[in-house]
Amino acid sequence: MDVNPLCVILVKNGSRGDRLLFRYPYSVDTKMETKATNRRSNPYSVINDVNKLTSLIAHTSNISNGKLVGFSDKIMSNLFAVKSELCDSKFELKVNDVRFVGHPVRLDPSTTHSRPQDKRKSSTIILFNIVFALKATLNHDVVNCYHDLSMRLGLALRHEEYRCQFLSSEAKIMLAAHDEASQLPEDGQVSPFQLILDRSLLARHLRQVYEELCGSGIVQLRLNKWIEVSFCLPQKVHHSLATGRPVDCEGLLRGLKTLKPYHILLLLVERSELLHTLSPDASQALWRLLHVEESHLTPFFTLAADADLTLTQVLMLVGHLVYWGKATIIYPVCSTNMYALSPNAPTILNSQLSESFSQQFPGSSLLGVMAEFSLPTSLSDKCYPITSPHQQQEQVQQVLWLLKHGLLQQLHTYVYLSPPMSYDCDGVRAGGRELGAGQTGSHGTSSPASTSIPTPTVHEPPPLSNETSYLAPHPQSNHHPDITRDALHHAVVQLSQPASESDLGSVCSDERSPSPGINIGTTPEDSVHHCLDAVLSPAEKEMVMKVEAARNPEDLKLFSKLCVYFRGHHHLEEMMYRVNLRRSTLLQLIDKFRQVLITCQHPDDSTTLSSHAK
Repeated sequence: MDVNPLCVILVKNGSRGDRLLFRYPYSVDTKMETKATNRRSNPYSVINDVNKLTSLIAHTSNISNGKLVGFSDKIMSNLFAVKSELCDSKFELKVNDVRFVGHPVRLDPSTTHSRPQDKRKSSTIILFNIVFALKATLNHDVVNCYHDLSMRLGLALRHEEYRCQFLSSEAKIMLAAHDEASQLPEDGQVSPFQLILDRSLLARHLRQVYEELCGSGIVQLRLNKWIEVSFCLPQKVHHSLATGRPVDCEGLLRGLKTLKPYHILLLLVERSELLHTLSPDASQALWRLLHVEESHLTPFFTLAADADLTLTQVLMLVGHLVYWGKATIIYPVCSTNMYALSPNAPTILNSQLSESFSQQFPGSSLLGVMAEFSLPTSLSDKCYPITSPHQQQEQVQQVLWLLKHGLLQQLHTYVYLSPPMSYDCDGVRAGGRELGAGQTGSHGTSSPASTSIPTPTVHEPPPLSNETSYLAPHPQSNHHPDITRDALHHAVVQLSQPASESDLGSVCSDERSPSPGINIGTTPEDSVHHCLDAVLSPAEKEMVMKVEAARNPEDLKLFSKLCVYFRGHHHLEEMMYRVNLRRSTLLQLIDKFRQVLITCQHPDDSTTLSSHAK
């Protein structure tokens, strides 16, 4: 869906009445076209009321070639120069197939900060309104984003008016251009908005806003060379080549709350380009984060230590980079990762992506590499004993390139505790909880769209005694095992080793450090059944105890610690991080209890932007 604005409009209301100061884009011959439309071809012809009614019904659209038409300057000034009671709040108006959104701002003349020696008259402007004309079919999260931009521009413009009467001086220039254009002869008429663009700095600012919204979706404006106004339209910025659909802003904000300490950051732009676009007064924490070497191989908890930041700061900074389309979130690349082709990946020949891939990796074909992942494939399946380390490193770089452009998605394994078909379903509900109860998804209730980045929180997992907490997703831990960059790099490159030696669990689980979640060895024998009773219903516990592996005390003890994660909310990698296990140990336990456990594979929403697409 096209989220570009149709027009940007500036109106004011003052002691001399309301007036439309500027609009962009504008029609050069708006008034002449209106007169030509209203003029009859024959002055002696009889007006047919039926034809007149038909013409009125036919012309109910105010959009032509992506531009706003059918509204005169006087009509728009009357509509958008609202009363003072409606100021400093959201303004929204729908007319036919056009929706107008703005944020009227009221001025207080007594607040003007002028020096005593300046002989300036007080401003006659009571209020002004920067309005964006949009298609009426756009989603409300897009409308809310445009309202946020109108509010940002309005507050910045009010600040400049209080500081140096910037708006008053620009309004005088615009009104003078309107008067000059109205006095020109008919054969030399010029649009007043063209004269305003040549003379007014504020008009050029509004044109820049419109063009950047229609272009990249990111607005970076320094108003009056003083105040910086930055804005991101996420629905356009995250319009990925793979999905071809705009991203839901509310879903994106919810996804940023699910970042985990073991995720890593993958920049979508060059690091030098990103550093160059930062403003001089950008956060020093962001500068330190971007200057960490090999940050694309470093989990967040290690990245926080390298950048001398807290984990909460790193998650907030990463959330901003993802929101602005400068980075994406992936799981650390290792040999056991399972990748599959994105369902919306383009497969056309001689595409721009194919040319870019050939330039990045000479001698390789993008379609050939994509064909290797048409079925779920792990990196270990692509490695052979004769594969050189250089070829292995190139395969990793190709996977990173595909993830960067949204052509691949990683599949994670989720575990569900499920009774055999022979068990009575009523008996399963006897414990007061249905099997799989509480599986409400990894995201909470949707909140109103907002351009503010949510603050991720890091909490300790709840204690085992909390019975109700096992039926819902658990927040991540704030204790993190030690990990070095060399160890992670070793896991990335050595893809030909067995999975039990190269998986991320063996890299992240330092046996010398305490477990981030539960220490398995410290649980007494007598508390195993207590843990099972706290998590499982009586029917579920009876079902588990009938498994042959439950006769082994060590296996039963380990199962009692992990059964809280067997509700389909946590994938294997998260279990490995929380309980400090190797992948091989976890897979062996799942295989021993395969009579009551089922597994499925699907992407993780927190690392898949396509899951937030409309």
